[in-house]
Amino acid sequence: MSEEKVARDIETRKVQKLGSSSLFITLPKKWINKWSIKPGDKVILEALDDGSLRLIAEKAKTNAGKKTILVDADSLKQPLINIIPCLYILGFDEIVFETKKDFTKKDFEDILYISKHLVGAEVVENSEKKIKLECLLDTEKVGVESLLRRILNIISKRIDEVSKFLTNSNLAYQSAITNADDLRKIYLMLLRRIIGNKYQSSSMEYYRNSFILLNISILINIDYIVSKIYEIRGNFNISPNHTDMLKSIFTSINDVLDEIVMSILFPSVKRISNGFNLISQIRQNFIKIKDSLPNSFSLYLEDLVNLLENALNNSMCGIFLEDLPWIEKDLTA
Repeated sequence: MSEEKVARDIETRKVQKLGSSSLFITLPKKWINKWSIKPGDKVILEALDDGSLRLIAEKAKTNAGKKTILVDADSLKQPLINIIPCLYILGFDEIVFETKKDFTKKDFEDILYISKHLVGAEVVENSEKKIKLECLLDTEKVGVESLLRRILNIISKRIDEVSKFLTNSNLAYQSAITNADDLRKIYLMLLRRIIGNKYQSSSMEYYRNSFILLNISILINIDYIVSKIYEIRGNFNISPNHTDMLKSIFTSINDVLDEIVMSILFPSVKRISNGFNLISQIRQNFIKIKDSLPNSFSLYLEDLVNLLENALNNSMCGIFLEDLPWIEKDLTA
C-alpha cells in the first residue's frame, strides 16, 4: 500500500521594512514557479495559533493536488467493501486496487455497491487487474455545520415518527423513517470533511472537531436505540394515561439533541444549562411511568438518556474554547 506524499520545502526569509511601518518578505522562487504566481494574483494568508503563517496560492486552493493511494489487493486480509469506506474517510481522491490475480465479478459488484453509498465516489476504471475509484466530493465546499444539521434533522424526524407510533396504536408506521442509508452517507461525509481535510486547522477548530467526532458516534448510537424501541413496540400496549408523558419524554429528547448540536457549533452556557435541565425532566417523567413499561423498553430509554448526557458533556467543553469574560486562560504561561 502506497500513498502519494506532498514534499515540503522549508526556507528562511528575513523580514524587511518597507516605508515607515510596513514589513515584507520575498516569496520563494520555487513556489512562485510551481503555481505560476504573477503580479496581481491573489494568495490566501492563514494565521495559526502556534505562530505559523500559512501562505496558500489561490490556484492551489481551488485545484489542490489529488490525494492518491495504491492498494495491493492480494495483501489485504479484509474484503474490499470494508476497506473503501476507511480510505474515503481519510480523504483520498483516488483509490486504486491492483492484483496479480484476476478480480472476480463479486469484487467489482461489491465495489460498485459501496461506491453508491459514498457521496461523490465513482468507479472510473475496471479491468481484471485494476479497479480505480475517484471521489469527486470537495470537502472544502462541504460545511461541518450543514452536515451536522442534516444529521440532526434525520434523527429528530425518526424520533418524532416513533413517538407518534408509540402513542397511537392505530397509526401506520411511516416507511420514510427507514433512513439509515441516508444517515450513514451524511455521517461518512462528515468524517471525511473532518478527518480527511487536506488543510491544517487552528487549534480551536481542531479541538471543536474532536468533540464533534465524539458526539457524532453518540448520535448514530442514539438513532440505533430509537430504531430498537420501534422494533419492540408491537410487544406491549401503553396505557392512555401514560401516552402524554411518553410524548413529553420524546419531545424533550429532541430538544436535548438540538442543544447538543447547536452548542457544539455555537458554544452557549444557556444552551448547555437548558440541556441538563431537560435531561433531569426526562428522568423524572420516566420514573413516573417506568413500572408500566416492559423492561427492555426501559433499558433502551435509560441508555438513550445516558448517551444524551454524555454528548452534552462533550458539547460543554466547547464553552472553554471561547474567550468568555469569566475564563482566564494560560495562567501558568
